[in-house]
Order: sequence, then C-alpha cells, then structure tokens
Amino acid sequence: MEKNHFVAVGGFVTNEKEEVLLIKSPLRGWEFPGGMVEPGESLTEALIREVKEESGINVSITGIIGLYKNMEADIVNIDFCCKYESGELLTSDESIETGWFCIEDAKRMITYPLYAARISNMISNAEKVYCSAFLKSSFAFTEIMELPVGTGIGKDEN
Repeated sequence: MEKNHFVAVGGFVTNEKEEVLLIKSPLRGWEFPGGMVEPGESLTEALIREVKEESGINVSITGIIGLYKNMEADIVNIDFCCKYESGELLTSDESIETGWFCIEDAKRMITYPLYAARISNMISNAEKVYCSAFLKSSFAFTEIMELPVGTGIGKDEN
C-alpha cells in the first residue's frame, strides 16, 4: 500500500512595530499564515507564496522555529520566523480577515488547540528549534523536544 506524506509551512510574521500577522480562516478562526508545499517548490518558496496568497504581503524568512509531525495524517509542519517587507493587507478565499496584532492579542486570538501550542513556541523562541509529534484527533502532543540551533563543532570548513 502506497502512503502519501505531505509537507506544510507556517509563518510567524512580524512588522517593524513587533506586531504579528494573523489571518482568519473560515475553518479554524484566527491563525498564522501558511499551507502545503507544492510539488517542485522549496520550503521557503512555499511559505513566501502562501503568505502572499493569504495576506497580500511580501516577507523575508529570518529563521526556523519548529518541526511538527501529525502522526495520523502523515503531515510535517515546519514553522519559520518571517519579517514584513512590503505590500498592503488583503483577504482571499483562505483568509476572510487579516490584521496586525500585538503578541498578547495574537496568542489569545488563536484558539485552535494545535495552533495555540505552535504560536506559543513561535513567541517564546529563543535560539532553539521545537520538534514535536502530535495526534490531531485528540489534540495531544506525543513528543515535545526543544533542540539547540546548530549542534556542530563550530569550525569553518575553509
């Protein structure tokens, strides 16, 4: 039996006022932008495209936050830090509202349980990458690890 594996990306987008971009999904309410990586697309290309499609803005990717494995649907979600570059907020079929919110409001507004855990990781990220597995049906994390960024010996190859 052939099994499908999917990769999705999410973005913690901030602006110069340190506000967080949220989109309101018709399915899950307020959330951070993101979506599935399409065939032939890199992770960063997918995230930049998804943010543009869902919000109308252009971003640059500044870091990685976490890796999350949905054990039931075989989806891996990869979350990145992003910085606003240009554009005006718009809505789309995937985002019935968009807006910039202070961090405290953003954390309160995201109520979908798995996204609430991920936004907490996004906000508290300080030089570590979160690596987690979860069961979507019960909204339960089965594994949670905080890994340091870079575990090499720190020497240049030159």
